[in-house]
Amino acid sequence: MFFIYILCAAVVLGFLLYRRLQRGAYLLGGVMEAAPQVRAAAKRLGFHAQPNVHSIVSIHTADLCVAAMASAFAQMDDHGAPVDGVLTASLQKRLQADPQAAADMTVLGGWLVEQGGGVTPAFERLTNRLKQLDHGPYFDKLMRVMGDVTAAGTKGMPSARQADAMGALARIFRTA
Repeated sequence: MFFIYILCAAVVLGFLLYRRLQRGAYLLGGVMEAAPQVRAAAKRLGFHAQPNVHSIVSIHTADLCVAAMASAFAQMDDHGAPVDGVLTASLQKRLQADPQAAADMTVLGGWLVEQGGGVTPAFERLTNRLKQLDHGPYFDKLMRVMGDVTAAGTKGMPSARQADAMGALARIFRTA
């Protein structure tokens, strides 16, 4: 009889261990596949990807959302994206962030854009997320950062894709 109890306990323990390992790989898959610098930036900023939720929906601060949107907006420039230094300096100035946090937001913002399935879909998802988080003072901050990115672009004016993104931004925030 004692042998049957031990055998049942071993089967239950094996099943629970199997389920734990199976679920653990699923939970950590999105963040673990990121580059080490992205993981380090996420850790410093306190960003945690939630299970069964898209990475963009996991954004918990409007600052990080603004940084990701500015990164997507910079990548929409037809003649090449401006240097990350311009984006980092703009985030530092407009969001009053320290240099390390601004650099981390730039790195993590680029990764979030990649997770969004492309520049345009990511920009629209990020716009919706920013509206959910806070669209009061951060809308103005976003527009100022996007202005800095546009001014640093190759033409000094928004490209066609950037103009379309600004239209989508205005449509979502209903300012047009």
